[in-house]
Amino acid sequence: MRGAARNRARRGVRLIAAGAVLTLVLGACGNSGDDDTDAAPSEGTTGGGGGDLDENVPIDEVGVTDSEIRVTVVASVTNPLGGRYKEFADGVQAYFDMVNADGGIYGRELTIAKVRDDQLANNQAEIQAAIAEDDAFAVFVAALLFTGANDLATERVPTFGWNINPEWIGPDNFFPNSGALCFGCPGKILPWLAKELGKTKIGIVGYGTSAQSKLCAEGNRESFELYADETGAEVVFYDDTVSFGVTDLSAQVAQMKEAGVDFVTTCMDQNAVLTLAEEMDKQGIDVVQHMPQGYDASYVSENAEVLEGNYIVPQFTAFEHEPQPETMQQFLEWIDKTGAEPVELAMQGWIAARQFHEGLKLAGPEFDREKVIAALNGVTDFTADGMIVPIDWTRQHEDPAENPDARGALSCANFVQVSGGEMVSVFAEDGKPWVCFDARSEEWEEPTFYSFVDYSADGGSGEGE
Repeated sequence: MRGAARNRARRGVRLIAAGAVLTLVLGACGNSGDDDTDAAPSEGTTGGGGGDLDENVPIDEVGVTDSEIRVTVVASVTNPLGGRYKEFADGVQAYFDMVNADGGIYGRELTIAKVRDDQLANNQAEIQAAIAEDDAFAVFVAALLFTGANDLATERVPTFGWNINPEWIGPDNFFPNSGALCFGCPGKILPWLAKELGKTKIGIVGYGTSAQSKLCAEGNRESFELYADETGAEVVFYDDTVSFGVTDLSAQVAQMKEAGVDFVTTCMDQNAVLTLAEEMDKQGIDVVQHMPQGYDASYVSENAEVLEGNYIVPQFTAFEHEPQPETMQQFLEWIDKTGAEPVELAMQGWIAARQFHEGLKLAGPEFDREKVIAALNGVTDFTADGMIVPIDWTRQHEDPAENPDARGALSCANFVQVSGGEMVSVFAEDGKPWVCFDARSEEWEEPTFYSFVDYSADGGSGEGE
């Protein structure tokens, strides 16, 4: 099985290092926040716009008919990393099916007009075609390279999707699954994890061909240096010059072995992570890997032996945590009804669709694009019903690296560990899987554990003791 995985890892072009690693900066970012009470009304209630969700008002707006609200999905379905981007559309469809089964919204069904494959290099062309040809009210994006972002921003199209690209920063009509990423910002999560595991010799590896990977690596190194006194951990190996598509990391692993590395974190895609894990196994060194990418049951199962004991950090509440939020149970039910698989990108599609639905509810029955945008920009703690760290859209569009006030209040992660070819929940306390720190303070602290189900930003039911 391992050979098959490696063959998949080597397929395709090697020109996308920047896009491939953007999701990896999350371990060093404080990018979620909260201020007020949960702005999301319950299913079937009146939205924030003050109207009945069943009221059908004639709307003169792109993508809206008397019976439909149409959207387009643009995703990197064809890509050299083997990422399961098609499943992003599956998650959107599953959420739409659930809403439509209950009568839709404002007398209209939510409909995917078209799923466009940007084939990695054609994101801008496909987005331009979506704007010009698809008669779509909103666009959903899960792309390795988000080159069409400026077109969506200029045309003021409500845009939802998976935040792994710097282009999500800025436009106030963009609503991804997290606030603007803080590229290169130090954080407490990785030092806390190393301390929790009793690891003190840190190795960091990143790509030399990606500015974002370098920023990620620098942020991780700064994190460990900032909290060295509190954790006792020091960075003893650092290499941010690795080539994208690398097939041989024997020299780096030999240096790690000599330096006594016992904990490694990378700013690389999961193919390189696998290469590193295999080489460490080959050289016989016992090192725990922090894997910000790789939340995929098939990937873990196929490479169980070399990934054993590693820690993976998904961007949403992992399937393995108990109790499962109600919306996760709904996701599993409706993704099964569509015949699709409950994988990471499908959940990201579900979260994107949930946020779009929220915007419609808040805008009211006389909605249009600008009303949806304005309504969501008044939301201060969107959690997708407990699936993600709260987002405050009154400030989290801006670049937090340049404007610290744009940072969210909380920097959080939830963890699973590879054990026997499966992923198991770790570090959750009393049904609270999120390990959180104050993102606006550099002072060391012990974490607070959260569940964001029924969360209120004034310290209500989501906060641990």
